[in-house]
Amino acid sequence: MKNPEGPGARGVEEAVRGFLEAVAALESDLRGLALPSTDPSSVPSEISGLKYERLRAVLAVRMQAFYAAYDGFVHAALAEEARPVTCSSGCAACCRHFVSSVEPFEIVALHEAIKDREDYPDLLFASHKNALAYEKILEAENPDDEAPDRALHRYFLKGRPCPFLAKDGSCGVYEARPMSCRMFFAESPARFCAGKAIVSPWNRNFQIELPDVAEEALARCSQHLAALEIPEDLFPGVLAANALFGQYS
Repeated sequence: MKNPEGPGARGVEEAVRGFLEAVAALESDLRGLALPSTDPSSVPSEISGLKYERLRAVLAVRMQAFYAAYDGFVHAALAEEARPVTCSSGCAACCRHFVSSVEPFEIVALHEAIKDREDYPDLLFASHKNALAYEKILEAENPDDEAPDRALHRYFLKGRPCPFLAKDGSCGVYEARPMSCRMFFAESPARFCAGKAIVSPWNRNFQIELPDVAEEALARCSQHLAALEIPEDLFPGVLAANALFGQYS
């Protein structure tokens, strides 16, 4: 995302209100689906048929406005802080991370965006390979509170590209990419975002954090899909969505 320019960027408070409204609209529709919330064993029958079609319809209607509101918040935050973002299309240095903290409705929406593509089997296979690579790295770590962070760093150093990265370095699912991808920026040259240079003093990566009130609203919204048991990591999450709604075992 390029750095926003001019006076058109909304104030952060207004942007947060807009995002909260988008989350509330999505939550209202998800609540209306009355999906199981505590008994995962009831999911296969409850999510099939009409309710699955209704879930697809909710996401088709709500996710575009949801991401537009989130991007509005990000633009407002960048404008307020006046940070000189150096990211550009095709850089893709950050597209080697193991993407985590993804909301379940984001994963289902992304799965909807890819499941009819010709390369869908290839995307699943690549997601499986990346998920397995991270799992092996994590298993090799000492089991303490810092193990996931160390594993994420070691995974990044391997330079495995995101399965959804196009050959030209652009995001192949740009419109459906999760918030975890939309929040990540740099104000240093791309060479400092790659490999071991990420820990150099010249690397200036940063994230745009949502306020607590927005995080709490997201948690309430995601709870309506809790029984689907979709992992919050992107690649395992896509595999779980395929198991629920896809066409490959």
